[in-house]
Amino acid sequence: MDFNVEKFSYRLTVLLEEHNMTQTQLAKKIGTTNVTICRYLTCERVPRLDVVTKIASFFNVSLDYLLGICNDKDIKPSSGNSDLDLAILIKRFYSLDKNSNLSKSQIELIKKILLANKDFILSA
Repeated sequence: MDFNVEKFSYRLTVLLEEHNMTQTQLAKKIGTTNVTICRYLTCERVPRLDVVTKIASFFNVSLDYLLGICNDKDIKPSSGNSDLDLAILIKRFYSLDKNSNLSKSQIELIKKILLANKDFILSA
């Protein structure tokens, strides 16, 4: 399943409602602005990976769920093999290549960020 900005927006809206939280409160918690959160909710902006990671971590949901790749909110435990875990994560993001919402350069940047932040990603 490809990343869908509308699905991300919907899921973020639901998470805010479930936690009885405002856009401003979330923005303060993750270190961004209310305007940025508003743009995510109105589909005016595609979120950066680091922001999506902060949001997923704050709400304790999986990145795959928040990005609309899967419907399971639960965070899957790692396999214990960091190389395998990273390979699986990168494989999921490679499926975004045909996505019209992200440019090829944005996707390549995501891949580079994943590789550069391997230890951080796998420890989350």
